[in-house]
Amino acid sequence: MKLQIIHPDKTETVDVDWVEVNTPAGNFVLQKGHVPTILTLSRGREVVYQLESGEKKSFVAERGVISVNRNLATLIIGKTK
Repeated sequence: MKLQIIHPDKTETVDVDWVEVNTPAGNFVLQKGHVPTILTLSRGREVVYQLESGEKKSFVAERGVISVNRNLATLIIGKTK
C-alpha cells in the first residue's frame, strides 16, 4: 500500500506493509485493503510504519489526520519532533 505523508514543507510517498497510529479512539494498524476511514491523530504520539523492505520507521506528530482508502493512506501532519 502507498503511504503519502504531507508535511508543512514537503510531501513524500513510500510503499509500506502497514501504518500504526494512535487516535483519541485508540490504536489503529492500517494495512492494504483496510476499510476507508478518516482518523484524527492523538497529539504528540508516535506514528510507526513498516516499509515493504521490512525496515520500520517512526516519528512523533504534534497533530494530524490520516485518510485511508483501500490501497492509499494519506497522512497530513503538522509539526514533527
